[in-house]
Amino acid sequence: MDPLALVLLLIAGCIAGFLAGFFGVGGGIILVPILVFYFHHINISSLVATHLALGTSLLIVIFASIPSAYQHNKNGNVLWRIVFIMGGASVIGSIIGANIAAALAGKTLQQIFATVVIIAAVRLLVEQKAGKVDNGIDGNTMKLGVIGLIVGLVSSLAGVGGGVFAIPMMYYFLRVPLKKALGTSSASIVITALASTIGYIVKGWTTIDVYAPQISDFTIGFVDYVHSIPLIIGTVPMAKYGAMVAHKTHADNLRKLYAVFLLAIAVKMFFF
Repeated sequence: MDPLALVLLLIAGCIAGFLAGFFGVGGGIILVPILVFYFHHINISSLVATHLALGTSLLIVIFASIPSAYQHNKNGNVLWRIVFIMGGASVIGSIIGANIAAALAGKTLQQIFATVVIIAAVRLLVEQKAGKVDNGIDGNTMKLGVIGLIVGLVSSLAGVGGGVFAIPMMYYFLRVPLKKALGTSSASIVITALASTIGYIVKGWTTIDVYAPQISDFTIGFVDYVHSIPLIIGTVPMAKYGAMVAHKTHADNLRKLYAVFLLAIAVKMFFF
């Protein structure tokens, strides 16, 4: 890895980490576009660049989510019962998603990523107020399990921790206040991203004879562990800072910033 690439990846990790903590989404929504672009730049084949970007993003998301979840928990914004039920169900969804993703073309995966992000952003934008859901959280186990299953599936197919889908689903269907949805998402992402990463490693191993000529020497399955290091170094400390800033930001402003940010990322990926 040349020094310039090292510095750029480190800076990208800092940005992704802050956004992970601030928006509670694990950083994958910014990491995936960065990694897709980077892998193309270093001449990784388009047959596998997107798969590699998704798997590597999920590895980084694990490290980004831990300090973010810690800070959100300190602020009292993590609902642990929801974390464990959703996280457990997401493991099943992650396994299914990893198997589907391995069979899809890279461009299709990018479009799935963009579509998921657009849906989440639009739903947040059309909501009138974020402060009217503070009471009466719906903790129905069946609903939590279904949401977890969907989040795990989306996580594997889009290369994100699942926060882009988990947050609006908790906000709309479970009536979880936005800040608590952000914090709870950060914690559940650790479980979801870990399961999805393992899925990409296993599927990469099982198809190694097909993709070996197109993958670098620094991979385990569909996960590039070397290029993930500077991103992780930048991501981890900034995730905690992002969570601190989120705690001091008005809920309505946070919702609008989150939605606009998601739309910008989605448009970029659709036409990349």
